[in-house]
Amino acid sequence: MIFVLCLSICLLSCQKDDDIGPTNDSISSVNDFLRNQNGLRISELIEEGTNKTAQFSPYLFVFNENGTVTATQSSETLNGTYLVFRDDNRTELRITFPNNSILFELSDDWYFTSQNANTIRFEKNGDIVQFQKQ
Repeated sequence: MIFVLCLSICLLSCQKDDDIGPTNDSISSVNDFLRNQNGLRISELIEEGTNKTAQFSPYLFVFNENGTVTATQSSETLNGTYLVFRDDNRTELRITFPNNSILFELSDDWYFTSQNANTIRFEKNGDIVQFQKQ
């Protein structure tokens, strides 16, 4: 009887990892990938079913540790901000560029979906943005 009581107390006091809040593992992994010193290019961008990769792939994105992101194409440089965080147990990338820039279309909260050695992928309501290392 005492064994059953102790086991019950133990089981009731334990929590699943999902219940104790988000971990920093995926946040660190995403930040490490984004902060690639050589920069990243968009290798896929699908917005509302339209492939816009060619429009955005010329930009080289550099994500800095201070939360800023710089996108450069030829002599044009656009500055924005980003934040990697956890919400509803999902890792998200919030990226923001000025309203009057072509890159404003990227401004959104993107859900992290996958990563390999060369690419990292985010999605939001069927839209996709994938960055590739240079």
